[in-house]
Amino acid sequence: MTLRRSIVALMLAGTALAGPALADPQNATPRAAPAASAQSQQRPNVLVWLMDDVGFAQVSCFGGLVETPNIDRVAAMGLRYSNYHTAPICSASRAALLTGRMPHSVHIGGHATAARDFPGYDAHIPAGAGTIAANLHAAGYATYAVGKWDHLPNGDVSTAGPFNYWATGQGFDRFYGFLSADTDNWEPQLVRDQTPIGRPQKPGYHLSADMADQAIAMIQSRGAADPQRPFFLYWATGAAHAPHHAPAEWIARYKGKFDQGWDKVRETILQRQIAQGTVPKGTRLAALPEGMPRWDSLSPEDKQLYARQMEAFAASLSYADAQFGRMLDALAAAGELDNTIVVVTSDNGASAEGGPSGLYNEAAVTGGGLTAADNRAFLDRWGAPGTYPHYAYGWAVAGNTPFRYYKQTTHEGGTHVPLVVAWPKGIAARGELRGQFAHVSDIAPTLLAAAGVPLAQTVNDVPQVPMEGQNLTATFASARAPGHEGPQYVELYGNKGLWQDGWQIVTSHRYRTWDWQTAKTFDEPWELYDLRKDPGQTTDLAAKYPERVAAMAAAFADQAKRYNVAPIHNLSDTAGESAKKAAEDFARRGGKWHYAGPTSNLASMIAPPVNTRGFTMTAKLDLAEAGATAPIFSMGGRMGGIGFYLRDGKPTLVMNDLAGGSVAVTAADALAPGKQEIALDLVRGQREATGATPFEVKISAGGKVLAQERLSFVLPAYFGIPETFDLAADWGSPVLAGYRAGTPFPGKLTDVTFDFNGKGGGNLQVH
Repeated sequence: MTLRRSIVALMLAGTALAGPALADPQNATPRAAPAASAQSQQRPNVLVWLMDDVGFAQVSCFGGLVETPNIDRVAAMGLRYSNYHTAPICSASRAALLTGRMPHSVHIGGHATAARDFPGYDAHIPAGAGTIAANLHAAGYATYAVGKWDHLPNGDVSTAGPFNYWATGQGFDRFYGFLSADTDNWEPQLVRDQTPIGRPQKPGYHLSADMADQAIAMIQSRGAADPQRPFFLYWATGAAHAPHHAPAEWIARYKGKFDQGWDKVRETILQRQIAQGTVPKGTRLAALPEGMPRWDSLSPEDKQLYARQMEAFAASLSYADAQFGRMLDALAAAGELDNTIVVVTSDNGASAEGGPSGLYNEAAVTGGGLTAADNRAFLDRWGAPGTYPHYAYGWAVAGNTPFRYYKQTTHEGGTHVPLVVAWPKGIAARGELRGQFAHVSDIAPTLLAAAGVPLAQTVNDVPQVPMEGQNLTATFASARAPGHEGPQYVELYGNKGLWQDGWQIVTSHRYRTWDWQTAKTFDEPWELYDLRKDPGQTTDLAAKYPERVAAMAAAFADQAKRYNVAPIHNLSDTAGESAKKAAEDFARRGGKWHYAGPTSNLASMIAPPVNTRGFTMTAKLDLAEAGATAPIFSMGGRMGGIGFYLRDGKPTLVMNDLAGGSVAVTAADALAPGKQEIALDLVRGQREATGATPFEVKISAGGKVLAQERLSFVLPAYFGIPETFDLAADWGSPVLAGYRAGTPFPGKLTDVTFDFNGKGGGNLQVH
């Protein structure tokens, strides 16, 4: 259905509209940017900093103990919203924020990597749900996306495309960032627009600083054509999602600051929040999750470990805040800050995915987690290169003070996060609080209304449906103006909830969020909380007000039907379906993968399963030089990976475990320049009681065996969230120490085949 001007007017007046079924995606490319009109030149710039996994109580202007002076600076310039809610996980929130629709409406009800073949979960954002970027672009804005972009289908994480779900296919002129839930801040897997690139080679590199450099450069590049053209910048940092990486001097700033432990930190933060007015007087702390230890019960060694974990997290967030400050300074120096709407928020609550003890490498979560003893070996390196860390879940509980639980749950700790909005030229308020209920779907319609941009009738020639979020611009001027009105559902992997008039019903289905295998029925009773008096959700009132529960449950059922929530499912259901799809793909291919030449950035779900099965790889090489170091194939990185390289010209198989331990089998002689065929045989045995797997390795070239060896090694089946498969390349953290990402292959690599038949490992069908 075509969106009419009358519907736009209703949307801008704040009416929530439920549109028809969203259109199927189209392989359309963005149109050229329209010339900036006199009207567009007067419109405000828009800068959105979307933090990652930052809880309500982790920034200082919301009572947190992490120093974020530049977020505080924006708050002093405008407003803090103390009753803002998101989806409980990143992909869903990002899709809702950018499209102005409900997560399940735009087919991302969970995480995109766990997509299912149902309308609410298949990760294919309908073309009829154009983003705020597409709408602002149509109104003359330059549009830039920098940072995390992970709400796209697994099969599209490839340089083969299609690119309609990438940022450049979703209304953005430019993109610089990574296509995964997180990445290594020291050696990120980067994409510029649609092309993989290596990170800048500069001393002291860190991704947060690089992202600020790129953002500033994009904004300033307008001067080459039209310096008055307004811009929309979506700055989506990896901070403060794991890995919690920060420069050593920033971690040192927090030394000893969290030795008091999470219990005392919660008490201190609550006192600060009450004094600031971000929570009401009389607020009580939520009960600790079942099994979570009190700080005083821990050993001195564990206290030292956990305090260091929080120091690294705090440093990563503070460091990102400092880079954000550079961006504000650049805008101020250019005279543009006053007419820039600045929004700072988070995609969900603080994350407990590190489990009870934290993780020196977050990829270890799939193996049942790590013990404190495992982690202590990395104490002095925590947050530095050679770690991929996540803190213990006690810090997530503290980071969501005073709320219950954390990311992935539908209790307040999973969804109630900071929101800061400033616009010096357009919002008169300075340093004020707003307590109106607000939802992540409201961001896009509110920003469009503030900019005076009506919703486009078509995007890429596809008719648009109404945004489902509500326009909250009235709250800019008044703390008494209506906020998001009516009931608002929330759901993720069986955790359900609904907010209405200051109350919430919610279920406790899955709260051990570090356990991906939870498989339960969905018959938990509704809990009921009066969030106006009890934001910590300490007193369940369901038994006292059964009629209210019934009415709110009916509203949840109505919205669940309207927004494609069915079928409600466990996260473990997606793992089973992924394994089934992998097996079907294996059978369809006959156990063989063939590539005519180099390829890059293949998500693990569509890559050959070199991490879980034995195989024979054959390839044709035409080497232009002798003695070069370059990958033939790679998957993973220094903290878990497998790769077949030329190392100083010598064919070399490298395998790394999650702790950074490594084994290699290397040919005695280097290959000569010229054309030749090379083969790698990797036969897997049955996993041993120690967890190691026996391997038989043979490397051949020109029909001659160059190396043959038996070894036993703990090669993980899962290398981590951002890791991809590459031929003739190894982007991000390299599998082979000493190789620099992006170094060109010395010649040509063609006719590459992986044959997984009869080489062992079929018992390990993790893909």
